[in-house]
Order: sequence, then structure tokens, then C-alpha cells
Amino acid sequence: MVRFVFTLETLLRHRENLEQRERDALLRLTYEYRVEQDHREELSGKFKENMQLLSLKRSQNSDHQELDWFYLYLNRLTHEIGECEKRLLQLKKKIQTQKEAVIEASKKRKMLTAMKAKKEKAYLKELEKQEQKEIDDLVLTRYAAKDAGHTEAARIPKQE
Repeated sequence: MVRFVFTLETLLRHRENLEQRERDALLRLTYEYRVEQDHREELSGKFKENMQLLSLKRSQNSDHQELDWFYLYLNRLTHEIGECEKRLLQLKKKIQTQKEAVIEASKKRKMLTAMKAKKEKAYLKELEKQEQKEIDDLVLTRYAAKDAGHTEAARIPKQE
């Protein structure tokens, strides 16, 4: 009996590998996005903490030099938070593009998988037909042999 062979199996494996690579790239981008979000949250926390310190220094009437350092540091934190926001927007766009690539790769793989399943089902149906035909032939042969045995016995004259 010939086993089922899908002629596009290598293409299917290739599409599965492509889909997996696209998924891996998406996971990498989402990881980078989370890391960048954590960095932004860390900078925001530092900003809030230093704003509280600045208000405390103002209430204590600290010298202007020290307050200037606080303002410079806060400006630096504001700039870094803005840069983080830009990177987050870029990563968000990349993630969306990568999601679309994953969906497209998944569609292509699913199309081949469905084609394989359909061909395999047709193969099994054909195999079942062939088996049924062989069983029918076997039954007919046995019936014909049995029937022929009765007619032969009726034709042969009995010897006395």
C-alpha cells in the first residue's frame, strides 16, 4: 500500500519556518517595547522624586546654584522621557507592521495546511474505496467458487 505523500511538504515546512521567524521577531519587538516602557516609568519616577526634592529645597530657601542644578537635571529627565516616548511610538509602529507580517505568514501556512488536509482526506477516501473494492472482489470470488462447487456436484453423475 502506498503511503500518503504531500508534494508541497517542503514548501509547507518552509512556510512554517517563516511564520515562526516572524513570530520570534514580534516577540523580540514586544520585549523591546516593554523594556522601553519600564525605562520611561523609571525616568518618570526620578522626575517626580526630584520635583519633590526641588519643592523641599525651595521651601528651605536653598541657594540658587543648587536650584539651578535641579532645574538642569529635571530638563535632562524631561528630554530623556521625550526620547523614550519617540522610541515607544516607533516600536509601536514596528510591532503593528510585524503583527501584519505574522498574520500574512500565518495565512499562507494555513492555506497549505488546509490543502494538505484536503488531499489527505481525498487520499483516505480513495484508499477506503480501493479496500472496499478488494473486499467486494473477494466476496464475489468466494461466492462464485461456492456456487461453482454446487453446480459441479450436480453435473457429475454418481457412480454406482
